[in-house]
Amino acid sequence: MSELLALLQRNPDFRRLFSATMVSLAGDWFAFVAVAGLVNELTGTNGAAAVVFAAAVLPVFLASPLAGVIADRVNRKWMMVAVDLGRVLPALGLFLAAHWGSAALAIGCVIAIAVMSAFFEPVSAAALPNLVDAEDLSLAQTTMASVWGTMHFVGAAVGGVVAQVLGREATFVIDAATFLASAALVARIRRPFRAGPVPAPATVLAHLGEVWAFVKPRKVSRALMLTKAGVGIGNGIVGLLPAFAAARFGAGDAAIGLLLAARGLGALIGPFVGRSLGRHDGRRLLLVCGGSICSYGLAYTFLPLAPSLAVAAVCVMLAHAGGGTQWVLSTYGLQRTTPDAVRGRVMSLDFGLATLAMGLSALLAGAAVDVFGLRATSWALVVLATVYGGAWLLWTRDLWRAPSDPLALPVLTDRTQRIAHEKAK
Repeated sequence: MSELLALLQRNPDFRRLFSATMVSLAGDWFAFVAVAGLVNELTGTNGAAAVVFAAAVLPVFLASPLAGVIADRVNRKWMMVAVDLGRVLPALGLFLAAHWGSAALAIGCVIAIAVMSAFFEPVSAAALPNLVDAEDLSLAQTTMASVWGTMHFVGAAVGGVVAQVLGREATFVIDAATFLASAALVARIRRPFRAGPVPAPATVLAHLGEVWAFVKPRKVSRALMLTKAGVGIGNGIVGLLPAFAAARFGAGDAAIGLLLAARGLGALIGPFVGRSLGRHDGRRLLLVCGGSICSYGLAYTFLPLAPSLAVAAVCVMLAHAGGGTQWVLSTYGLQRTTPDAVRGRVMSLDFGLATLAMGLSALLAGAAVDVFGLRATSWALVVLATVYGGAWLLWTRDLWRAPSDPLALPVLTDRTQRIAHEKAK
């Protein structure tokens, strides 16, 4: 904690990015609890909340290729400010959806926010190595990952209570206000968001081709970009948490908030566990990444058997401690091994693949739960995640058993860097 406080004190630009992310995410999880409860109530089906979760993540995959290209071609700082301001309108649209009782409008607003988020989160991750000193990157990335967990924990817990006490409309107004606050904080960051000049204009396909030229010969890059999909493929269970709260435990928005808060608490703990286990050695980092996918599935195995809401919350927390560990290590590994010229596109593709897996998993969960039930659907997703984790470990065994650190390989002498350098002249 003292290490983090020192970093926040000596680096005001990182402090502003940290604060902007914290404020924005708190509002998001305020809103998600209310939207999930609203749609579940209006439709009366157990799979409705899973559809909301899919709407929050699947559009990110569709927008990510374009977002990554734009992130490497425009001013990243003002792009993030514009996205924050743009998200205010659909956040207020959620207020109207609650007032009119329209599930379709609520889902549409969630999709709009998700599309714009695809232009924010990967850009933040791509810019982070330029906003902190190299020796602070591991701590900074761990901190940013823990912000997601912290605000998920706080936002979901408080959001459930606010939605139940003040009404869902109040949570949506708060969400809109957080985007305005985030935009103001990002606008005050002074350090440059990129290490070199903006590349010359080119077609989207040409830019994506450069990313493929960079990733294709690097198994470690491909492996790191495919780890989040392992947790994502089982993440449809998150979309079933409102159904567990309502159908299994007979509780409302406050209970939904508790289970989502447990997810956030696990995601808060996981990054610090991951940093302590894998930041010094790429071989260990890769091994922990794969093991974390399996631990995610193992913890969720016991959720359908939980005798009480409290035990269910513990299962959720342990699962997402594994998920948080895997997320921070794979992101840190990509930040270390990807040059700035292509980092925006690589991070967007990484984020897009993760959200694709999450979205498809949520749609599968939403379709299956009313046919097969909560227990069978949850266990099916657990099997998918665990098998994926085992297969990923088997595929990468040459990397985590290598005689030297695979993350220490040079990344600055490849065709992609030469192309970027020639364009910058």
